[in-house]
Amino acid sequence: MYDPDGLKKAYDKLEHGRARVTAIRNAAEDADVHQDTPFRIFFRLDLCRESCFYGDSLDMMIVFPEVLAIIDRYPDTPVTAFNNNFRDSMAHILWVYKWVLNACGGFYQIPMSDCLKFLEDFKKRSLAYGYHLRSYYDHVYNFYYVIDKQKAEEAFHQFENTARDANSDCKACECNEMIDFYLRQGDLDRANRLSEEIENLSLRCHGAMMRAWLVLKKNYMHYYLRQHAFEEAEAYCRLIDPRRVKNEEFCYWDDFLYCYAYRDMGKALQIYRSHWKEWEQEREPSTLFDISLNCVSFFSRLATAGKKQTVKLSMDQTFCLYEESGVYRTEALYSYYYHKAKDLAQKFDERNGSDFYMECLRECVSFLES
Repeated sequence: MYDPDGLKKAYDKLEHGRARVTAIRNAAEDADVHQDTPFRIFFRLDLCRESCFYGDSLDMMIVFPEVLAIIDRYPDTPVTAFNNNFRDSMAHILWVYKWVLNACGGFYQIPMSDCLKFLEDFKKRSLAYGYHLRSYYDHVYNFYYVIDKQKAEEAFHQFENTARDANSDCKACECNEMIDFYLRQGDLDRANRLSEEIENLSLRCHGAMMRAWLVLKKNYMHYYLRQHAFEEAEAYCRLIDPRRVKNEEFCYWDDFLYCYAYRDMGKALQIYRSHWKEWEQEREPSTLFDISLNCVSFFSRLATAGKKQTVKLSMDQTFCLYEESGVYRTEALYSYYYHKAKDLAQKFDERNGSDFYMECLRECVSFLES
């Protein structure tokens, strides 16, 4: 017998990841068979949530257009008991839409025309629902940051100057967004002023006492890494190490790898040995580019500062350079990650009509050679 409540409770007992995604997809298909429109939408949005926060967003990018097709056919669909903090299904969809906009720029496989359609569709639906465009401008900023810096900056200031509404992120999250922007602009004084309420914990992220504070520390870690100020960056790495904070959201292991390559090569090597396989399994191209770039820096440093022409690693046969002896040439590993980063950079820049990614790679190599 069809029991949507039971289906929800059953998949919630599963571990996050592929098994839960499959179970949610099966629940959505069951709702389709029974023409249960509220749950046809809800289950798909729950799949988006699982994909976005516990996967790599690819499943979300596949299923979300199905949600739009259903709501366009049944625009007055009510919410279920599981998502009744939204007044109707469209409010829930517009909230999840923000995750889609965050992710679509990270897949070079999604054509530019489709990315722009998502942005325009989100804008139209937001206005039709009575929302302001604060969230829209925020996502225009993030999308264009790697394409057109001027357009991105204009969108950011429109975001700043547009009123908040029910689809806005929490005040702490938006404050961290502003802090990151001004850090990227090199305006450390303004970023520091904006940080005060999060630093003293008077501004928090929806009841999560430390989340906004940790995101703040991540922003500053990235700022100092961009400045090549590795001693300062290391202090932030230690603060947000997920083994310390017990939160998988802050698993910035490839960034830690990059930092420790300049501060503690033994720790950097330990990080690589622990995480190489999950990095090989990464499916989101923009994340994979960042990982590859950090690995380029690591193996360059291992060869120069570490003076290692070879390194002993416990890889398995899934690794394309697998050596039964377990001994790998650092030059070969550097080349492997360099060419992976270059391939991704070229694909992104071709899609975006810019040279942002290739310039990141050139700057990385230039700094290593300096």
